[in-house]
Amino acid sequence: FPIGASKPTRIQGAFVSDSEVENIVKYIKTDEVNENSTSILEKIDNIDNPANNVSNDEDDDNDPLLEEAIEEVIRNQTASTSFIQRKFKVGYARAGRIIDQMEQRGIVSGFQGSKPRDVLMSKERWNELKSAPGAENSASDE
Repeated sequence: FPIGASKPTRIQGAFVSDSEVENIVKYIKTDEVNENSTSILEKIDNIDNPANNVSNDEDDDNDPLLEEAIEEVIRNQTASTSFIQRKFKVGYARAGRIIDQMEQRGIVSGFQGSKPRDVLMSKERWNELKSAPGAENSASDE
């Protein structure tokens, strides 16, 4: 019985005997597996260290929908993750990244709970930034 429960809780899972666990541990300790463990540890370190994730952020900046989404947000003067999801038929995670990129570029305001974000950039200013040399960098300098 779990603590505070009047009835037992049904739990399902695979049974693993002690001898099977010991065999797996012995196998992992062999040199065959240790060759790969270094690359696994490096991947774990890269995930844990935000400084190493810079390339992932750069990949996000290249989202093919970002410029189109910015134009739609400026045109409609509303910015929210659900708005991006509906307009572009994308999932929550991608829409959220697009909104975050817009915030980093100074196009929309910061997170305001369940309310849509304020659009901070005018259509004219966005067109100026798009036509300026080095347009990708100038939008993020704002």
